[in-house]
Amino acid sequence: MRGLMTLAAVAAVLVVAPADARAEPVPIGVAGLPHAGNAEEETLAKDLGLNFVTETCAWDEPKEGDYAWADSPDDPFGARLQKLKGQGFSICVTLTVIDDDKKRIPFYLEGRPLDDPQVLTRWAAFLKGFLARYGDSIDYLNLGQKVNGYFAKHDQEWPAFVKLVATGTNLVKKEKPRISLGVVLKDTDDPARYWRDVAPGCTHLALTYTAPCSAIVKQPTTQALDPRQSVYFAKVFEGLIRQAGGRKLLLTEVGCATHPSLDSSPEIQAQFLTALGAWLRQAESRVAAISYVGDKDWPYEATRAALKQAFGDDILRYRGIIRLLTSQGLRYEDGKKKPGYEAFKKAIALYRSRR
Repeated sequence: MRGLMTLAAVAAVLVVAPADARAEPVPIGVAGLPHAGNAEEETLAKDLGLNFVTETCAWDEPKEGDYAWADSPDDPFGARLQKLKGQGFSICVTLTVIDDDKKRIPFYLEGRPLDDPQVLTRWAAFLKGFLARYGDSIDYLNLGQKVNGYFAKHDQEWPAFVKLVATGTNLVKKEKPRISLGVVLKDTDDPARYWRDVAPGCTHLALTYTAPCSAIVKQPTTQALDPRQSVYFAKVFEGLIRQAGGRKLLLTEVGCATHPSLDSSPEIQAQFLTALGAWLRQAESRVAAISYVGDKDWPYEATRAALKQAFGDDILRYRGIIRLLTSQGLRYEDGKKKPGYEAFKKAIALYRSRR
């Protein structure tokens, strides 16, 4: 394909420095895989060689002090974390007090600013109880999910959130100092600007990344593989690592679409994943963990219907967004493997074999 680099050329460009032989191997996962009780997914996780899992958890407190885990002997979430730890997985949990474009705080606190004394008191109490219950199973904890997506539209609330984060990080460091802390940013909406304010309390820089594509404007995915382009994926990551100031980069979601209408393809996704593995080899001392965004494509019609219900008919004009959301998996909707599945598997194996 015109403009597409060969795998050898990509690898040659990426390997610019020797890896740190003393660095710990980077845990690698795929978006929550395996889910609890799913034998097929457990088989897939073993086949791919995964040892990292990401989870999200809400600040679930219907009324003051009413926590889901408080009086119930049945705790699927806790049992899942313990099982995964027993299987050798590293575990990352993101608390969705901010979830991309939404703020999610308990109903009885709604209307109060995030730095309101009662909000901060209840936040600290929730975190203390959450850590007492689950903290020993958690390696990485993030206080907010893709938060620049929300604050890009609610800038006046940002200083209050910074105080909420500071309250949380101070408490976690006291209660469970072993846990690495961060706030998940996405690679759009100027992540560096938001990172500067939350960095003092963080011990890693957490990021979600989607390879460029023509979902909204013309931007072929091949640009992510071209070192001459400003959107070259390694440039993006290296720039944020410099911003991190000695902290490691935690990639909670890395995605690459495959639909041809987005100026991408399954073959380009496979090349991207191969290049990602080559980059990881020389960057491992600066990377905490990596999780690919999804094992299987989201169902197209169900996703389209859900978006229409949530946003109305206008969303159907943005077909590129729907194709982006429904074509990032390593497998198609019907379960058939894309070339990216084997590319991802081989990249993991090659990375580990060369340590």
